[in-house]
Amino acid sequence: MTKFIKHRDLKIGWYFCLVAVLFCSCVEPYEIGTETFESALVIEGTITDQLETQEIKLSRSFKVEEDTPSPENNARVIVVGDDGAEYNFNSLEKGIYQSNNPFRARAGVNYTLEVTTQDGNNYSSNPSELSGTSIIDDVSAIRTIQPIGGVDSDGVAILVNSRGTNDNNSYYRYTYEETYEIRSFYQVNDKFIITENGGIGIVPKEEQDYICYTTKYSNEIILTNTNLLTTNDVESVPVHFINGNSRSIAYRYSILVKQFSLSREAYEFYELLKELSGSESLFSQNQPGSINGNVFSVSNDNEKVFGYFSVSAVDSKRLFFNFTDFFDFSEFPASQFDCTITRPFPFFADFITSGTYMFYGIPLGPNPEEGDGPYRVAASVCIDCTILGTTEVPEFWVE
Repeated sequence: MTKFIKHRDLKIGWYFCLVAVLFCSCVEPYEIGTETFESALVIEGTITDQLETQEIKLSRSFKVEEDTPSPENNARVIVVGDDGAEYNFNSLEKGIYQSNNPFRARAGVNYTLEVTTQDGNNYSSNPSELSGTSIIDDVSAIRTIQPIGGVDSDGVAILVNSRGTNDNNSYYRYTYEETYEIRSFYQVNDKFIITENGGIGIVPKEEQDYICYTTKYSNEIILTNTNLLTTNDVESVPVHFINGNSRSIAYRYSILVKQFSLSREAYEFYELLKELSGSESLFSQNQPGSINGNVFSVSNDNEKVFGYFSVSAVDSKRLFFNFTDFFDFSEFPASQFDCTITRPFPFFADFITSGTYMFYGIPLGPNPEEGDGPYRVAASVCIDCTILGTTEVPEFWVE
């Protein structure tokens, strides 16, 4: 196996909201919607054994016909340890709350999440303590064939090996963030400008827009456990698969994998949540009434609250690889954009101000295939990589 070893938060809000909609809806398909909808608080939170700024997310479940959950802002959020410690969280935008100061969860201490929303309602979690350990031995990559949607896809699988250090079964959840290099389809050193008299000029670019970087975060529930193993070590856990046709691995690619230890109860919650979110139909044989989190309303025993507050040991490792580590140049993925060079005629300043096209070059002679315009242009996304990412090199990046 080819191996490459170098060193955000699971976005499960959609899944929680799916479950919330399921809880609050009737079994008749046409009854879903405004008439049967009941808003419910959704709590997502994991504090870790790493000395870092911890994070809690609060939102409201949303209707089927809506696109995104509504963030719950301006709440009072505290994590309390049974050792007497209290950690206050600051309200940021989009329902995100971060601890005022970095702290770490400690073994043997039970932690409780306490939330007071801006309307004065109180919520809490059951006490949770640090579960097990989390030690990643390595993160590796291998070229493999994987069936996706009934079709065999050739690509790269990201695998994790880890080891346990106690006699109990180990339960883990994984997240990842992938960062990759983007290169413009064309490298062009000049650009259009609008002159003072409203004309069109061509000047050298002040900053490069050929090489950029972008980061994407996992939004799936990835779990494993050692229940059926003779040891607590896990080998070759698949955490991600990248199709060989993806431009994300066209040049240089990096992935940071995080492994979170889970209690058995937390694992079962995430496992059921994964089953529900993967259902082909909202009204499958999976009955959402059987899923139980560990958060509840203190103010109203009958109020529905969704989510889970957990305390996890976490470890992480980063992996880098290049396209040519696994593929030949003949297999290079095609651009997902139409980068045809054209010469629009008539050519107006609107082409520039609208951002539709960017300067590619001056025609050297007639070319009927490109058109009759005075300038050779291409779609902006094919020339300016900042449309898809940033030119700032990540601090962790290694060539």
